[in-house]
Amino acid sequence: MTNGYRSIDLEKVVGQINRGETVNIADVAKLEQATLNNDMPVIQYTIVHWGSDLNSKEQQIVYDWVREKRSAHVKAFGNQYNMAINDNFINEPIMPLPDPTKFNVNNEKAMLGLDLYHDTRLSVDSTVSCASCHALDSVGQDNSRFSRGVGSQFGGISAPSVYNAVFNVQQFWNGREPDLQGQAGGPPVNLIEMGYENFDDIVAELSKDSAMVARFASIYGAEGITKNSITDAIAEFERLLVTPNSPFDKYLLGDKTALTSEEIQGYELFKKNYCATCHVGASMGGQSFEKLGTVLDAAIYYEERGTEQNGDDLGLFGFTGIEDDRYKFKVPNLRNVALTGPWMHDGTHVTLEDAVRTMFRFNTPTANPSDETVEKIVLFLNTLNGENQYMDYKNVPSNLDKLRQ
Repeated sequence: MTNGYRSIDLEKVVGQINRGETVNIADVAKLEQATLNNDMPVIQYTIVHWGSDLNSKEQQIVYDWVREKRSAHVKAFGNQYNMAINDNFINEPIMPLPDPTKFNVNNEKAMLGLDLYHDTRLSVDSTVSCASCHALDSVGQDNSRFSRGVGSQFGGISAPSVYNAVFNVQQFWNGREPDLQGQAGGPPVNLIEMGYENFDDIVAELSKDSAMVARFASIYGAEGITKNSITDAIAEFERLLVTPNSPFDKYLLGDKTALTSEEIQGYELFKKNYCATCHVGASMGGQSFEKLGTVLDAAIYYEERGTEQNGDDLGLFGFTGIEDDRYKFKVPNLRNVALTGPWMHDGTHVTLEDAVRTMFRFNTPTANPSDETVEKIVLFLNTLNGENQYMDYKNVPSNLDKLRQ
Protein backbone atom coordinates (compact mmCIF):
# COMPACT_ATOMS: atom_id res chain seq x y z
CA MET A 1 0.00 0.00 0.00
CA THR A 2 2.83 2.35 0.83
CA ASN A 3 4.47 1.71 -2.52
CA GLY A 4 1.15 2.17 -4.26
CA TYR A 5 0.52 5.58 -2.71
CA ARG A 6 3.98 6.67 -3.77
CA SER A 7 2.81 6.21 -7.35
CA ILE A 8 -0.81 7.37 -7.40
CA ASP A 9 -3.72 8.27 -5.15
CA LEU A 10 -6.69 6.61 -6.83
CA GLU A 11 -9.15 8.20 -4.41
CA LYS A 12 -8.13 11.59 -5.80
CA VAL A 13 -8.55 10.34 -9.37
CA VAL A 14 -11.98 8.82 -8.69
CA GLY A 15 -13.06 12.08 -7.09
CA GLN A 16 -11.96 14.02 -10.18
CA ILE A 17 -13.89 11.62 -12.42
CA ASN A 18 -17.06 11.86 -10.30
CA ARG A 19 -16.89 15.66 -10.30
CA GLY A 20 -16.28 15.83 -14.05
CA GLU A 21 -12.86 17.39 -13.57
CA THR A 22 -9.81 16.91 -15.78
CA VAL A 23 -7.64 13.97 -14.74
CA ASN A 24 -3.91 14.61 -14.92
CA ILE A 25 -2.45 12.98 -18.04
CA ALA A 26 0.28 11.35 -15.94
CA ASP A 27 -2.40 9.60 -13.86
CA VAL A 28 -4.14 8.52 -17.06
CA ALA A 29 -0.87 7.00 -18.27
CA LYS A 30 -0.32 5.20 -14.96
CA LEU A 31 -3.74 3.55 -15.11
CA GLU A 32 -3.13 2.50 -18.69
CA GLN A 33 0.31 1.07 -17.93
CA ALA A 34 -0.85 -0.87 -14.87
CA THR A 35 -3.58 -2.42 -16.99
CA LEU A 36 -1.26 -3.23 -19.88
CA ASN A 37 1.28 -4.88 -17.59
CA ASN A 38 -1.40 -6.58 -15.48
CA ASP A 39 0.16 -5.13 -12.34
CA MET A 40 -3.08 -4.62 -10.44
CA PRO A 41 -4.41 -6.17 -8.36
CA VAL A 42 -1.11 -7.35 -6.94
CA ILE A 43 -0.51 -11.06 -6.55
CA GLN A 44 -0.79 -10.91 -2.74
CA TYR A 45 -4.37 -9.72 -3.19
CA THR A 46 -5.37 -12.11 -5.96
CA ILE A 47 -4.16 -15.16 -4.00
CA VAL A 48 -6.77 -14.41 -1.34
CA HIS A 49 -9.43 -12.90 -3.63
CA TRP A 50 -9.78 -15.35 -6.50
CA GLY A 51 -11.03 -13.95 -9.74
CA SER A 52 -10.10 -10.36 -8.88
CA ASP A 53 -7.82 -9.97 -11.92
CA LEU A 54 -9.16 -7.69 -14.60
CA ASN A 55 -10.76 -9.71 -17.38
CA SER A 56 -10.45 -8.70 -21.02
CA LYS A 57 -13.74 -6.79 -20.98
CA GLU A 58 -12.71 -4.80 -17.90
CA GLN A 59 -9.31 -4.08 -19.44
CA GLN A 60 -11.02 -2.77 -22.56
CA ILE A 61 -13.12 -0.44 -20.41
CA VAL A 62 -9.90 1.03 -19.00
CA TYR A 63 -8.33 1.36 -22.45
CA ASP A 64 -11.41 3.07 -23.86
CA TRP A 65 -11.46 5.49 -20.94
CA VAL A 66 -7.75 6.21 -21.39
CA ARG A 67 -8.21 6.87 -25.09
CA GLU A 68 -11.14 9.20 -24.42
CA LYS A 69 -9.24 11.25 -21.84
CA ARG A 70 -5.98 11.31 -23.77
CA SER A 71 -7.61 12.18 -27.09
CA ALA A 72 -9.44 15.07 -25.47
CA HIS A 73 -6.19 16.33 -23.97
CA VAL A 74 -4.24 15.97 -27.22
CA LYS A 75 -6.92 17.69 -29.29
CA ALA A 76 -7.14 20.57 -26.80
CA PHE A 77 -3.36 20.93 -26.87
CA GLY A 78 -3.34 20.94 -30.66
CA ASN A 79 -6.08 23.58 -30.78
CA GLN A 80 -4.28 25.74 -28.23
CA TYR A 81 -1.10 25.79 -30.31
CA ASN A 82 -2.65 25.63 -33.80
CA MET A 83 -1.13 22.23 -34.49
CA ALA A 84 -2.66 19.26 -36.27
CA ILE A 85 -2.07 15.92 -34.53
CA ASN A 86 -1.67 12.82 -36.69
CA ASP A 87 -4.64 10.53 -35.99
CA ASN A 88 -2.35 7.50 -35.90
CA PHE A 89 -0.57 8.91 -32.85
CA ILE A 90 -3.43 10.58 -31.01
CA ASN A 91 -3.40 7.91 -28.32
CA GLU A 92 0.32 8.13 -27.57
CA PRO A 93 1.32 9.42 -24.11
CA ILE A 94 3.64 11.93 -25.79
CA MET A 95 2.70 14.62 -28.30
CA PRO A 96 4.87 16.51 -30.79
CA LEU A 97 6.06 19.95 -29.80
CA PRO A 98 4.42 22.91 -31.56
CA ASP A 99 6.24 25.57 -33.58
CA PRO A 100 6.89 28.58 -31.26
CA THR A 101 7.09 30.98 -34.20
CA LYS A 102 3.33 30.49 -34.60
CA PHE A 103 2.52 31.34 -30.97
CA ASN A 104 0.44 34.39 -30.16
CA VAL A 105 3.27 36.33 -28.50
CA ASN A 106 3.71 40.08 -28.04
CA ASN A 107 6.96 40.55 -29.95
CA GLU A 108 7.92 43.83 -28.27
CA LYS A 109 7.53 42.29 -24.84
CA ALA A 110 9.42 39.18 -25.90
CA MET A 111 12.39 41.16 -27.27
CA LEU A 112 12.50 43.23 -24.08
CA GLY A 113 12.40 39.95 -22.18
CA LEU A 114 15.28 38.62 -24.28
CA ASP A 115 17.42 41.58 -23.26
CA LEU A 116 16.40 41.37 -19.61
CA TYR A 117 17.17 37.65 -19.65
CA HIS A 118 20.78 38.59 -20.43
CA ASP A 119 20.92 41.73 -18.27
CA THR A 120 23.38 41.32 -15.39
CA ARG A 121 21.84 44.33 -13.64
CA LEU A 122 19.23 41.90 -12.36
CA SER A 123 21.96 40.67 -9.98
CA VAL A 124 23.16 42.76 -7.06
CA ASP A 125 26.79 42.92 -8.24
CA SER A 126 26.05 42.92 -11.99
CA THR A 127 27.82 39.58 -12.53
CA VAL A 128 24.93 37.18 -13.05
CA SER A 129 22.02 37.12 -15.48
CA CYS A 130 19.30 34.55 -16.14
CA ALA A 131 21.51 33.30 -18.97
CA SER A 132 24.38 32.60 -16.57
CA CYS A 133 22.61 29.48 -15.31
CA HIS A 134 20.27 28.97 -18.27
CA ALA A 135 22.41 29.77 -21.30
CA LEU A 136 20.40 29.64 -24.50
CA ASP A 137 23.32 28.20 -26.47
CA SER A 138 23.76 25.46 -23.85
CA VAL A 139 20.24 24.06 -24.16
CA GLY A 140 18.94 26.41 -21.48
CA GLN A 141 21.15 25.27 -18.60
CA ASP A 142 24.83 25.31 -17.64
CA ASN A 143 25.95 21.65 -17.72
CA SER A 144 27.06 21.96 -14.09
CA ARG A 145 26.01 20.05 -11.03
CA PHE A 146 25.22 23.29 -9.21
CA SER A 147 25.12 26.80 -10.65
CA ARG A 148 27.34 29.67 -9.54
CA GLY A 149 25.58 32.75 -8.21
CA VAL A 150 26.75 36.11 -6.90
CA GLY A 151 29.90 36.12 -4.81
CA SER A 152 30.84 32.73 -6.30
CA GLN A 153 28.20 31.03 -4.17
CA PHE A 154 26.71 27.73 -5.33
CA GLY A 155 23.12 26.60 -5.03
CA GLY A 156 22.09 23.15 -3.87
CA ILE A 157 20.13 21.88 -6.86
CA SER A 158 20.82 21.38 -10.56
CA ALA A 159 19.48 24.11 -12.84
CA PRO A 160 16.89 22.63 -15.23
CA SER A 161 16.65 23.70 -18.84
CA VAL A 162 14.47 26.71 -19.56
CA TYR A 163 13.57 25.28 -22.96
CA ASN A 164 10.01 23.90 -23.04
CA ALA A 165 9.41 25.07 -19.45
CA VAL A 166 6.30 26.84 -20.72
CA PHE A 167 4.51 23.47 -20.61
CA ASN A 168 5.22 22.79 -16.92
CA VAL A 169 2.17 22.71 -14.67
CA GLN A 170 4.31 24.50 -12.05
CA GLN A 171 7.86 25.83 -11.99
CA PHE A 172 11.00 24.90 -10.04
CA TRP A 173 11.83 21.38 -8.88
CA ASN A 174 9.54 21.87 -5.87
CA GLY A 175 6.75 23.64 -7.75
CA ARG A 176 6.82 26.78 -5.64
CA GLU A 177 5.78 29.05 -8.52
CA PRO A 178 2.75 28.52 -10.75
CA ASP A 179 4.08 29.85 -14.05
CA LEU A 180 6.99 31.35 -15.98
CA GLN A 181 6.38 34.84 -14.64
CA GLY A 182 6.49 33.61 -11.07
CA GLN A 183 9.68 31.70 -11.81
CA ALA A 184 11.32 34.77 -13.33
CA GLY A 185 10.76 36.67 -10.09
CA GLY A 186 12.55 34.11 -7.90
CA PRO A 187 16.29 34.12 -8.69
CA PRO A 188 16.80 37.93 -8.60
CA VAL A 189 15.80 38.02 -4.92
CA ASN A 190 17.55 34.80 -3.96
CA LEU A 191 20.59 35.81 -1.92
CA ILE A 192 22.69 32.97 -3.36
CA GLU A 193 21.62 33.25 -6.98
CA MET A 194 21.33 36.95 -7.90
CA GLY A 195 21.52 38.54 -4.49
CA TYR A 196 18.94 41.31 -4.22
CA GLU A 197 16.84 41.57 -1.08
CA ASN A 198 13.82 43.00 -2.91
CA PHE A 199 12.63 43.98 -6.37
CA ASP A 200 12.47 47.68 -5.53
CA ASP A 201 16.25 47.84 -5.76
CA ILE A 202 16.18 46.17 -9.18
CA VAL A 203 13.57 48.63 -10.40
CA ALA A 204 15.73 51.50 -9.12
CA GLU A 205 18.80 50.16 -10.91
CA LEU A 206 17.07 49.74 -14.27
CA SER A 207 15.39 53.14 -13.88
CA LYS A 208 18.82 54.80 -14.11
CA ASP A 209 18.86 53.77 -17.77
CA SER A 210 16.82 56.36 -19.70
CA ALA A 211 16.59 54.14 -22.79
CA MET A 212 15.25 51.29 -20.67
CA VAL A 213 12.73 53.62 -19.00
CA ALA A 214 11.49 54.76 -22.41
CA ARG A 215 11.28 51.21 -23.67
CA PHE A 216 9.18 50.04 -20.72
CA ALA A 217 6.93 53.08 -21.07
CA SER A 218 6.28 52.34 -24.74
CA ILE A 219 5.24 48.78 -23.92
CA TYR A 220 3.68 48.99 -20.45
CA GLY A 221 2.53 52.60 -20.43
CA ALA A 222 2.14 54.28 -17.06
CA GLU A 223 3.17 51.11 -15.22
CA GLY A 224 6.72 51.51 -16.47
CA ILE A 225 9.42 49.47 -14.78
CA THR A 226 7.97 47.30 -12.04
CA LYS A 227 8.48 43.78 -10.78
CA ASN A 228 5.39 42.78 -12.74
CA SER A 229 6.52 44.28 -16.04
CA ILE A 230 10.08 42.91 -15.70
CA THR A 231 8.93 39.37 -15.02
CA ASP A 232 6.10 39.60 -17.55
CA ALA A 233 8.56 40.48 -20.33
CA ILE A 234 10.96 37.68 -19.40
CA ALA A 235 8.09 35.18 -19.30
CA GLU A 236 6.82 36.35 -22.68
CA PHE A 237 10.25 35.69 -24.17
CA GLU A 238 10.55 32.29 -22.50
CA ARG A 239 7.30 31.20 -24.16
CA LEU A 240 9.31 31.16 -27.40
CA LEU A 241 11.82 28.64 -26.05
CA VAL A 242 10.18 25.54 -27.47
CA THR A 243 12.23 22.97 -29.41
CA PRO A 244 10.21 21.15 -32.09
CA ASN A 245 11.42 19.25 -35.17
CA SER A 246 13.33 16.56 -33.33
CA PRO A 247 13.47 13.18 -35.09
CA PHE A 248 10.90 11.94 -32.59
CA ASP A 249 8.56 14.86 -33.37
CA LYS A 250 8.78 14.00 -37.05
CA TYR A 251 7.97 10.39 -36.21
CA LEU A 252 4.92 11.43 -34.18
CA LEU A 253 3.77 13.62 -37.05
CA GLY A 254 3.72 10.62 -39.38
CA ASP A 255 7.24 10.28 -40.80
CA LYS A 256 7.93 6.60 -40.17
CA THR A 257 11.48 6.97 -41.51
CA ALA A 258 12.46 9.57 -38.91
CA LEU A 259 13.56 6.90 -36.42
CA THR A 260 15.59 3.76 -36.90
CA SER A 261 14.16 0.38 -35.91
CA GLU A 262 16.36 0.36 -32.78
CA GLU A 263 15.19 3.85 -31.79
CA ILE A 264 11.57 2.76 -32.19
CA GLN A 265 12.35 -0.29 -30.04
CA GLY A 266 13.80 2.12 -27.47
CA TYR A 267 10.56 4.09 -27.47
CA GLU A 268 8.53 0.93 -26.96
CA LEU A 269 10.82 -0.07 -24.07
CA PHE A 270 10.46 3.46 -22.70
CA LYS A 271 6.71 2.93 -22.54
CA LYS A 272 6.79 -0.69 -21.40
CA ASN A 273 9.06 0.11 -18.45
CA TYR A 274 6.87 2.90 -17.06
CA CYS A 275 9.04 5.84 -18.20
CA ALA A 276 6.07 7.25 -20.14
CA THR A 277 3.79 7.18 -17.11
CA CYS A 278 5.52 10.28 -15.72
CA HIS A 279 7.42 11.66 -18.72
CA VAL A 280 4.23 12.46 -20.61
CA GLY A 281 2.89 15.31 -22.71
CA ALA A 282 4.64 17.35 -25.37
CA SER A 283 7.63 18.21 -23.18
CA MET A 284 7.82 14.66 -21.77
CA GLY A 285 7.67 15.83 -18.19
CA GLY A 286 6.64 18.75 -16.04
CA GLN A 287 3.06 17.46 -15.74
CA SER A 288 3.20 16.02 -12.24
CA PHE A 289 5.23 15.65 -9.07
CA GLU A 290 6.51 12.18 -8.41
CA LYS A 291 8.40 10.44 -5.63
CA LEU A 292 12.09 9.84 -6.02
CA GLY A 293 11.74 6.19 -5.08
CA THR A 294 8.39 4.50 -5.71
CA VAL A 295 9.92 1.04 -5.37
CA LEU A 296 13.00 1.73 -3.25
CA ASP A 297 12.78 4.46 -0.65
CA ALA A 298 14.54 7.75 -1.40
CA ALA A 299 16.45 7.38 1.88
CA ILE A 300 18.51 4.68 0.17
CA TYR A 301 19.32 7.07 -2.67
CA TYR A 302 20.64 9.70 -0.28
CA GLU A 303 22.46 7.16 1.85
CA GLU A 304 24.31 5.85 -1.19
CA ARG A 305 25.04 9.38 -2.35
CA GLY A 306 27.11 9.80 0.77
CA THR A 307 26.37 13.45 1.49
CA GLU A 308 23.85 14.97 3.86
CA GLN A 309 20.46 15.99 2.59
CA ASN A 310 19.74 19.68 2.21
CA GLY A 311 16.50 21.58 1.82
CA ASP A 312 16.56 21.16 -1.96
CA ASP A 313 16.56 17.38 -1.54
CA LEU A 314 13.12 17.45 0.08
CA GLY A 315 11.26 18.24 -3.13
CA LEU A 316 7.66 19.44 -2.96
CA PHE A 317 7.68 19.03 0.84
CA GLY A 318 10.02 22.03 1.06
CA PHE A 319 7.24 24.16 -0.42
CA THR A 320 4.06 22.60 0.99
CA GLY A 321 5.25 21.15 4.31
CA ILE A 322 2.95 18.16 3.67
CA GLU A 323 4.63 14.93 4.70
CA ASP A 324 3.27 12.98 1.72
CA ASP A 325 5.12 15.46 -0.52
CA ARG A 326 8.54 14.60 0.91
CA TYR A 327 10.91 13.62 -1.93
CA LYS A 328 8.35 14.46 -4.60
CA PHE A 329 9.92 16.41 -7.46
CA LYS A 330 8.51 17.97 -10.57
CA VAL A 331 9.20 15.42 -13.28
CA PRO A 332 11.98 16.88 -15.45
CA ASN A 333 11.32 17.44 -19.14
CA LEU A 334 13.16 14.96 -21.32
CA ARG A 335 13.30 17.10 -24.43
CA ASN A 336 16.98 17.58 -25.36
CA VAL A 337 17.86 15.43 -22.35
CA ALA A 338 20.94 13.94 -24.01
CA LEU A 339 22.46 17.44 -24.01
CA THR A 340 21.53 18.56 -20.49
CA GLY A 341 23.78 16.56 -18.17
CA PRO A 342 24.71 16.06 -15.44
CA TRP A 343 21.39 14.47 -14.55
CA MET A 344 19.02 14.12 -11.57
CA HIS A 345 17.97 16.99 -9.30
CA ASP A 346 21.33 16.86 -7.52
CA GLY A 347 23.43 16.57 -10.67
CA THR A 348 25.14 13.41 -9.45
CA HIS A 349 24.84 11.34 -12.65
CA VAL A 350 27.44 12.10 -15.30
CA THR A 351 26.14 9.71 -17.96
CA LEU A 352 22.64 9.29 -19.29
CA GLU A 353 23.01 5.52 -18.96
CA ASP A 354 23.61 5.89 -15.20
CA ALA A 355 20.54 8.10 -14.85
CA VAL A 356 18.40 5.56 -16.71
CA ARG A 357 19.64 2.72 -14.51
CA THR A 358 18.92 4.70 -11.34
CA MET A 359 15.37 5.41 -12.46
CA PHE A 360 14.87 1.73 -13.24
CA ARG A 361 16.12 0.75 -9.81
CA PHE A 362 14.18 3.26 -7.73
CA ASN A 363 11.02 3.78 -9.78
CA THR A 364 10.23 0.61 -11.75
CA PRO A 365 9.72 -3.07 -10.91
CA THR A 366 12.84 -3.92 -12.94
CA ALA A 367 15.79 -3.20 -10.69
CA ASN A 368 18.47 -4.40 -13.10
CA PRO A 369 17.60 -3.77 -16.74
CA SER A 370 19.70 -5.46 -19.40
CA ASP A 371 22.46 -3.55 -21.14
CA GLU A 372 20.48 -3.84 -24.37
CA THR A 373 17.38 -2.28 -22.79
CA VAL A 374 19.35 0.66 -21.42
CA GLU A 375 21.21 1.12 -24.68
CA LYS A 376 18.03 1.23 -26.75
CA ILE A 377 16.27 3.62 -24.37
CA VAL A 378 19.28 5.94 -24.51
CA LEU A 379 19.22 5.71 -28.32
CA PHE A 380 15.59 6.81 -28.17
CA LEU A 381 16.36 9.65 -25.76
CA ASN A 382 18.89 10.96 -28.28
CA THR A 383 16.06 11.42 -30.79
CA LEU A 384 14.53 14.14 -28.59
CA ASN A 385 16.99 16.89 -29.54
CA GLY A 386 14.97 19.62 -31.20
CA GLU A 387 15.45 23.04 -32.77
CA ASN A 388 14.96 26.66 -31.72
CA GLN A 389 16.15 29.87 -33.29
CA TYR A 390 17.76 30.95 -30.01
CA MET A 391 19.92 27.87 -29.52
CA ASP A 392 22.92 29.67 -31.04
CA TYR A 393 22.25 32.95 -29.24
CA LYS A 394 25.31 34.27 -27.42
CA ASN A 395 24.13 37.78 -26.50
CA VAL A 396 26.25 39.65 -29.02
CA PRO A 397 24.95 42.61 -31.08
CA SER A 398 25.28 40.81 -34.42
CA ASN A 399 23.17 37.93 -33.14
CA LEU A 400 20.65 40.31 -31.59
CA ASP A 401 20.20 42.22 -34.84
CA LYS A 402 19.83 39.01 -36.83
CA LEU A 403 17.18 37.58 -34.51
CA ARG A 404 15.13 40.78 -34.62
CA GLN A 405 14.93 40.98 -38.41
